[in-house]
Amino acid sequence: MSDDLRKPVGLTVFERPDVKTRVQHSAASWIAVEVLRPVWLWRRELFLLAVPVLAALGGAGAVWAAVGLDVNAVIGSALMAGGAAGVLLLGSVCVPVVRTALRVWLSHARVRRQWDKACRFCGLETIAVRVPRVKYVTDLPTGSRLRIRLPRGQSAADLEAGADRLASALDVRAVRVHPNPDAARWPDVDILRKHPFRDEMRNPMMIRSPLVDADRWSLWDGVPVGMDDMGAWAQLRLPGRNVLVGGEPEAGKSVAVSNVLAAAALDPDAVVLGIDGKQVELGLWVPVLSAPLAVTIEDACALLDGLVAEMDGRYAKLASSGARVVTRDMELPLVLLVVDELRLFTAHPDRKLRDRFNRVLTDVVARGRAAGIIAVCATQKPSSDVVPTSLRDLFAYRWVLRCSTRDASDTVLGAGWASEGHNAASIAPEDRGLGLLLAEGGVPASVKAAFLSDGDIAQVVARGAALRDGGRT
Repeated sequence: MSDDLRKPVGLTVFERPDVKTRVQHSAASWIAVEVLRPVWLWRRELFLLAVPVLAALGGAGAVWAAVGLDVNAVIGSALMAGGAAGVLLLGSVCVPVVRTALRVWLSHARVRRQWDKACRFCGLETIAVRVPRVKYVTDLPTGSRLRIRLPRGQSAADLEAGADRLASALDVRAVRVHPNPDAARWPDVDILRKHPFRDEMRNPMMIRSPLVDADRWSLWDGVPVGMDDMGAWAQLRLPGRNVLVGGEPEAGKSVAVSNVLAAAALDPDAVVLGIDGKQVELGLWVPVLSAPLAVTIEDACALLDGLVAEMDGRYAKLASSGARVVTRDMELPLVLLVVDELRLFTAHPDRKLRDRFNRVLTDVVARGRAAGIIAVCATQKPSSDVVPTSLRDLFAYRWVLRCSTRDASDTVLGAGWASEGHNAASIAPEDRGLGLLLAEGGVPASVKAAFLSDGDIAQVVARGAALRDGGRT
C-alpha cells in the first residue's frame, strides 16, 4: 500500500483537507502551513480579539513605567484598559452603520476561508501549495460574486472543470466561473446559495416589473425584461438588435414579450407595430400601436411592405447626412415590430402569401437594425420547417423558455448550447417565464421574465396613450 493511503481511520469530527507537499515538512514549513496560514485566514477575527488584549497590555505597560512593579496597580490598569477597549468595541457595534459594516466585513472573511478550504478539498492546489485566492467579495441577493486571483500555472478552465466539485464542497446550489477577457488571471466566480426564483416554501415567485410604476421610458435606455439567477436585472439594449423568443405553450412567451412592449408603450417617441395571428395576445396593446393590429397574413404583408418603404426612406436620409446608423440625437424614432405566433405566418398554407411574408420580414430583420427598426418575434419551436433558417439566424438576442426537448432548446439558442449545459428542457414546468437569455454576455443566462398582469398592462397602456395624446396636442 502506498504511503498516501496509509492514513488513520476513525470517527471524523472535523473534515480538513490534506496539504500535499513535495518533501517532508521542516519545522519552518510546518509552522507556515499549520500555524501562519490559518492565522492569516482568521486575521480579521483575531484583530477584533486583539484590540482589548493590546489595550490591556498597553495600560499595564504605562502603569509599570510610571510607578514601577506594583502588581496590583499593573493588573488593575490592564483590566481597566482592556475592559474600556472592549466596551468601546461593543458600543460601536450598537451603531447600525458600524454593525452592518462589521457584519459584512466578517462574513466576507468567512467566505474567503470557505473558498480556501473548498479549493484544497477539490485538489486545486499548485505544486507550491497555493490555491486561487479571493480578492474581492460582492454580496448579491442569491449568493456572492468573487473576484479570484489565480496562482501561476492555473487558468479559468481549471476552475470551470472543478465547478461541480467546488459547489459540493461549499454546500451551495451551483458555482459558475466567468473568464475575464481583459485579465485571464482574474476571473469572476458566482456562488449561488439560494434558489433565485423560489420563496422559502419552494413556490415560484412573481417578479414585478419596474415599468409598471414608471411614468415614461425610452427604448434607448435599455429594457429591464427580468431578473437573472444572481438577483440582478437583465437589461436588453434593443437599438441595432432583434429578439427571438421561443418556448412551448404556456411557457411564458407572452410575459417575456410584454416587458418589451411596456417599455415601448411608455416611450412617446417610439413607433409600435404589431402582428398577431391569434388576435388576443397583443390586443391589450392596441391603444399604443401606431397602426392597426395585423391579424391576417394579407394585413401583415401590407404592414411589412409599408415598413420596408419607411426603412428605404431612412437609409436615404442616412446616406444624405453621411451617417451609417440611426442614433439617439437624430429626429428618427425607433420602430418596434412585434410578431406573435410567428409560425402562423411563416408556415401559412397559402404558399404565395407565405413566401411573400417570409421574404419581406427577412428584409426588415436583416436591414432594419441600422435604420432604427427592432423586430421582436415569438413562436414555439422555430425549426427550419416552420421558420426559414435565413430568417432565424438574423436574430442577435435569443430567449428560450421551457421546451420539451433539448433539440428544441438548441433550435432557439443555436446548435451546441444544450451539450454545454444550457438546456431549456431542464426548466421545471411550474417556472413559467423562466428561460435562457442569450444576449450581451455571449453565454445564455438564466432569466425569469418580470410579470405584468392584465391590470398592469392596462395601467401602462393608459399612461402610454396619454403620453402620445399629449405629444399630438
